[in-house]
Amino acid sequence: MRQDKHEFTADELAELDARLYSQADRVVPMRDVWKGDTGPRVLALRHDVDDNRDSFETALRMAEWERDHGYSSTYFLLHSASYWTADNLVRALAFEDLGHEVGVHVNAIAVALRERRSPEWVLLEALGDLRSVGLRIEGCVAHGDELCGDGFGGVRFVNDEMFIECPRPSLGPPVRDITHKGTTVRIEPQHLSDFHLGYDANWLPRGRYLSDSGSMWRDSFDDVVGWFGTGQLHVNVHSDWWSKAFAAVAA
Repeated sequence: MRQDKHEFTADELAELDARLYSQADRVVPMRDVWKGDTGPRVLALRHDVDDNRDSFETALRMAEWERDHGYSSTYFLLHSASYWTADNLVRALAFEDLGHEVGVHVNAIAVALRERRSPEWVLLEALGDLRSVGLRIEGCVAHGDELCGDGFGGVRFVNDEMFIECPRPSLGPPVRDITHKGTTVRIEPQHLSDFHLGYDANWLPRGRYLSDSGSMWRDSFDDVVGWFGTGQLHVNVHSDWWSKAFAAVAA
């Protein structure tokens, strides 16, 4: 499996399946981990569906492929993405119909900075959009927006800091003001349950984490394969980087 930045191929999809997915006792969504399915040979699979070319359409094809292979996973939809439209939110019901979970990819603090709004209201609006079409939303995970770093006027935050259950003391006190281009937003953490959420995926128990963030595996794929079975593995596959693989599968 290649370790450099690239668009993933159908051959790599087959390798991912053969060396990890098919070796698991079962492949489950993050909701199942939250509910206690934490066995060492249970692979927890999630997809952060970011705002890149064909990410939503590829996610739907990926969901069909997983269903056909007997796998279930979680698709975290990004509320600030260009694919977030009324029509696509209705289409997102297909993820549940295929046996998967839908969650929200939280970018509320970054959106609040850009739009001079409250992070809480940004997230509540997004959750309302999802739930209004009938989606069952219990989980979330933070989006790594470009504003989350030191390169933008000293702004340092993670989008999950709006939850009491996700403290990040190295970034500052939990209640604080952050400013970007003259807009100041106050982070005032609330409980996940205040938003009728049960878990944040990054804070669930796990033994190891494998992600293709930025279109490359962030850890040695071979090392993770060798480690698998000694503790629960969480895998984050971004549909953004797999359009080539799933276009080939669909063909």
